[in-house]
Amino acid sequence: MTRVLLVVLALATVAALGVGALAALAPRAGEPTPAAGRVRGPDRPTLDAAIARGVEHLVTTQNPSGSWGGPASNLWDIYAPVPGSYYAFEVAVTALAVCGLREAAPDDPKARTAADRGYDFLLREHTKAKRISPDVLYNVWAHAYALEAFADEIPRAKDPARVAALRKGCAEALDFLVRFEFVDGGWGYYNFDITARRPEHGATSFTTGTVLLAMKRAADQGIEVPARVVRRALDFLAVSRKPDGSFAYSWDHRYYPQGGINKTQGSLARTPVGLGAIRRWGDPVPTKQLVKALDDLHDKGHFLLIARKYPIPHEAWFQNSGYFCFYGYFYASQLFDLVPREVARDHARKLAATLLPLQEPDGSWWDYQLYSYHRAYGTGYVLRVLAACRAYR
Repeated sequence: MTRVLLVVLALATVAALGVGALAALAPRAGEPTPAAGRVRGPDRPTLDAAIARGVEHLVTTQNPSGSWGGPASNLWDIYAPVPGSYYAFEVAVTALAVCGLREAAPDDPKARTAADRGYDFLLREHTKAKRISPDVLYNVWAHAYALEAFADEIPRAKDPARVAALRKGCAEALDFLVRFEFVDGGWGYYNFDITARRPEHGATSFTTGTVLLAMKRAADQGIEVPARVVRRALDFLAVSRKPDGSFAYSWDHRYYPQGGINKTQGSLARTPVGLGAIRRWGDPVPTKQLVKALDDLHDKGHFLLIARKYPIPHEAWFQNSGYFCFYGYFYASQLFDLVPREVARDHARKLAATLLPLQEPDGSWWDYQLYSYHRAYGTGYVLRVLAACRAYR
């Protein structure tokens, strides 16, 4: 009865106003109409203030050596044989921090000084990140992010000696990555099954995507990257990629495509990095699949946010881990230049709206407690995301 009454009232309204009057209330041709699900996002002053607080956190927490983080522990830390794990964490985290400072605050003198000191540390210490034990290769992350940081800095550096040092750093990081390529193609960070000089099964799709993107940045600066290694890694991503664009977690997970971690909700953080790596190296990825990766992260991202700060890896829905969270949002922001600009602007607003409320009282962001490295790496990731969001406002 209620539904019938509403219909009658609507018809009566049309009769009273006339078709012309109703047409006047509709958007005119050429006028923008509200997009379904559009998020307004923070205004520019709010975004700038959050970035400034994150930058200040990194500037004021830098170690005297120029690095960030340290081995202060708690009862829930992951398996990390000492002392090699700490070298790897320190290098990787410092690389993320300097990139965050460079991208988020290029004109801030304090940020420039802190980033310069961070680069000095990386150039001096990054080769200390070696294979930690037969079963642990956290150094792969260190070399990938050091390579990316060095490559990004080359066009900014003015001093020829500094450019030469950065190019040498790229070559050294590449040498380590080639040396620790897994037999499957690609890279991982655990090798539990067979102890061998060359890591065997255990490559993961997201680590592989991370390394490939760092290698592409180096290649774009004229650094020679072995084509054979790149091709093997791309082939590994191809067999890990599911028809919907999501990625199986690792080589072995390909045999369980409907396992929780391999579903769209479990691949939210892997899909952007995997598709981005494939596309940037020239293999085909439809633009609509890149857009879907961004849409999925917005629509289903609560499964990543639920996992944030959980102390045990893979204990949340779809086996998400806390350390997937800001990693996934960062690589999503790296797709902005590969999708239509209006799509990028829409998702820039959405990412900023998601991440700003997660800022800690001290100005940092963190998603998984990793000894005392977590605030620096989380802040580095998020500053890079917000810098990308600011560019697409």
